[in-house]
Amino acid sequence: MNIAAAAPQIRRRRPRLGLSIKLYVAIAGAVALILAASVVAWISFVELGQLQRRITREHIPSMTDSLRLAQRSALIAATAPALVSAASEAEREALMQAVRDHQRMIGALIDDLERQSANATDPGNPKQHITGIRQATGELATALDRLDGSVGRQLLLKAELAERRDRAVELHRRLIGRLTPLLDDATMYLVTGYRTLEDPAPVLAGERLSQEALLDYTAIAQLGIEGNLIGGFLAEAANIPDVTLLPPLRERYEAAADRFRTALAVVRGNEAEVLRVIADGLINLGEGASGIFVPRHALLVETQAAEALAGEARTIAARLTGDVDRLVAGVRARTDEAVAASNRAIDVGSKLLFVLNAISIMGALLIGWWYVARQVTAPVVRITDAAASFEERRFDPESLSHVRTRTDELGDLARTFTRMAGEVQTRTDTLDRLVAERTSELENVANRLAKYLSPQIYSSIFSAKGAATGTLARKNLTIFFSDIAGFTDISDGMEPERLSFFINTYLSEMSNIAIEHGGTIDKFIGDAMLVFFGDPETEGDRNDALRCARMALRMRERVIELDKTWHENGISKPLRTRMGITTGYCTVGNFGSEHRLDYTVLGGTVNLAARLETRAEPGTILMADSTWLLIQDVADATPMGEITPKGFARPVGCYRLNGLVAPDTADAVQLAGRHVTVSVAHKRHIQEAIEEMRRMEEDLARRLPAD
Repeated sequence: MNIAAAAPQIRRRRPRLGLSIKLYVAIAGAVALILAASVVAWISFVELGQLQRRITREHIPSMTDSLRLAQRSALIAATAPALVSAASEAEREALMQAVRDHQRMIGALIDDLERQSANATDPGNPKQHITGIRQATGELATALDRLDGSVGRQLLLKAELAERRDRAVELHRRLIGRLTPLLDDATMYLVTGYRTLEDPAPVLAGERLSQEALLDYTAIAQLGIEGNLIGGFLAEAANIPDVTLLPPLRERYEAAADRFRTALAVVRGNEAEVLRVIADGLINLGEGASGIFVPRHALLVETQAAEALAGEARTIAARLTGDVDRLVAGVRARTDEAVAASNRAIDVGSKLLFVLNAISIMGALLIGWWYVARQVTAPVVRITDAAASFEERRFDPESLSHVRTRTDELGDLARTFTRMAGEVQTRTDTLDRLVAERTSELENVANRLAKYLSPQIYSSIFSAKGAATGTLARKNLTIFFSDIAGFTDISDGMEPERLSFFINTYLSEMSNIAIEHGGTIDKFIGDAMLVFFGDPETEGDRNDALRCARMALRMRERVIELDKTWHENGISKPLRTRMGITTGYCTVGNFGSEHRLDYTVLGGTVNLAARLETRAEPGTILMADSTWLLIQDVADATPMGEITPKGFARPVGCYRLNGLVAPDTADAVQLAGRHVTVSVAHKRHIQEAIEEMRRMEEDLARRLPAD
């Protein structure tokens, strides 16, 4: 299709809905979905933040203070039993100081709870529990103060009772200490009649067993018994646990005291007065307001009162503990409810965010696929594909037909691109036609030029390897020179057309052989031709010389074949050639002027090849010793002695080349039993390869021994 004809004329008009507006609409849709998700997320986070602030500002401090209040209340409740059992004034003071510290801390905690309850925003705030706690705390403080006074009085009574008890124990010990020797002496006197061990003789039984003596003994024994009873009753009174047991014990004590006084009145002697003093002190510790029974009674009564106060304190503490527990339970319930609300908010927010994110992603994908892909991406891809197709020169204008109908920038771009493609194609077609014409002309010129240059020189020139650069080089080359022997006689009387045909046929055959063996054809001089090996490409001096020798032998064989053709075409004189080969250093390169150059070789070696050719016999190949030295291991050559060519000061050794006697890298003969394999590496025509194989088989048959 003609792109130029298909390209529409572009009319500039203002797009009704431009590409930028479409992209803005798509981006706005995606942004709207993202903003919706962001708003929902913001609302969820705000609600969650409010719940978290309520928990951290209200519930957690309330819970902490409530737990501390419960701890302090439990410590105060445990103080009452410890206070009742206080053993010293220091211990009582320490306990009361701890109680006062707990009361002060509880008061501060209650103030904090009241302040928090006043600022609380959630319903169900248990202010009545706080009021009950404050009231119970005050009542408990009063009860503990009363208990503290009772305990103080108990400590004073205990101290007084302990002092009197210790005094009674001391007097009882002294009394028994005095009575025991008296009772022992009286017993010894009644039994033995001796008052002391120093008596010279015992008292008569009648005298020592008199009523008065027996009365003394009985009184002393009675004093011991009653003294022990008095001491025991006092000790028991000091430790009696029940106040109701104290009056009967006191009656028994008073009876024992009366009996002790009666027995003490019977005792005579000095000891009686000492015993009376001790006995009076001991008996006085059980009688009157200063006795043991009065403080013990007061201590037991005070103890009962303290126990009653302790019970009251425990009751108040139990009520306090109940109020605190209910407060803690309420705070914990409100905290749990706030945490549950926070968790619900997190759950709802997470689900909403998930749903909105999913909607946002689906909406973005839908916008991208349905809107952007169809309205923006697809036309851009079509234009890009069209550009790629245009680059590959297979652009079809119909591929942009739908895009060209658009009224936005992409439609303008498609129409502009189609018109540009049409103009570019028109210019490209014109350029292609001009290039094709010029290429055809250059090919004709090159084909005509190739006939005037050696293939190696031609390739070197057009591959820019240096043949046309104007540089000269001195190289070791193998030079070949040949002409037709007696050509002047052969050409005499021959029409120019016929002469031209035969000479061109000859030179074409020789040139083909030279090219086949890699030789560089320098020039044709009438029927003579100059060929050299080693430039512009070389395989080494020996291989260059070997290729030249092989070429010369092949030319000689071909001349023999052409001779038959000449005879068949009416030429009676035989076709024979003379060939000269030598190897040496020459100057090779471009020679001439700035208007015309000739790529050739100059030097004495070239002249020597020409002189050898003129000295050669018709149908022979004469080569210099410089070439023979290179191929002597494979060359079948006959020494021709030395000659001194014209223009040379020294004689040159000459050899007539008859053939090649050994295989080389071009034609390999491999013997395997009686089978012969011929590998022709450089033959261009099958027929020539077959002929070559026959010749090598004949040569091999001559050289191998007969079976």
